[in-house]
Amino acid sequence: MATRLDQAELRRRAIEGIRGEVAAFGSGSPDSRLIRREGLLASVTPATPERSLFNSVFYTDPAAMRAELDRLAGAYEEAAVGAWTVWVPDSDRGSAALLASRGHVLDAAPRAMALELTDLGPEPPHPDGIERRPGDAATAALLNDQAYGYGPDGFRGALGEDTSIRWHAAFEGDEQVSCVGEIEIGDDCLITGVATPPEHRRRGIAGWLVWKVLDDARAAGLRTGSLQATKAGAPLYLRMGFADHGFIEMWELRR
Repeated sequence: MATRLDQAELRRRAIEGIRGEVAAFGSGSPDSRLIRREGLLASVTPATPERSLFNSVFYTDPAAMRAELDRLAGAYEEAAVGAWTVWVPDSDRGSAALLASRGHVLDAAPRAMALELTDLGPEPPHPDGIERRPGDAATAALLNDQAYGYGPDGFRGALGEDTSIRWHAAFEGDEQVSCVGEIEIGDDCLITGVATPPEHRRRGIAGWLVWKVLDDARAAGLRTGSLQATKAGAPLYLRMGFADHGFIEMWELRR
């Protein structure tokens, strides 16, 4: 039996998953691009100039982020991006203070969550009339925009084309009513882009679909699952067996 991962490693995996999301954000539309530096990855997505989620900076080395901050600001300005964000772990108070001094504002603080897939809880009830099928990027982007109240400059602008995200879908008849994205990072299954439009919520569809994706990952030999959860979504994932490993702040700058 494999030695269990410690809490520090699970937290690292939960935070590292953001790199996979940023890589997808910077490759899902024709004019998007990625800025790669040692210890840093940034997505530039001009198709979504007011959505900082898709124009975001992930770093593993705070010094690298600080050294690149002016150049990053220039790259976003050159691309006519009006809002961009830096992901800051809750342990890095120095970077948070620096960003605040540069005009960035704390916009959100999702929870970093992870679990060993051997700890995945029992399968939730199968929602009545729901069938699981493979998803596609364009429909998943539309469902996320509907779920979060975004227009065409949201997920459809950033993730309308194929990326590293593999999409899974829940259908009711011929209608797709929920989606879950999966990015495989080593032996970790990162969950992203979970969305159910308001008219199909409170039926357990998204939770059931997430569980099925994680169960498949477990069967395929992956070791962990990870995600960043909103305050509203965190209780669902805790019930599945995820542990909360702190928060990741999003420090946004708007022009």
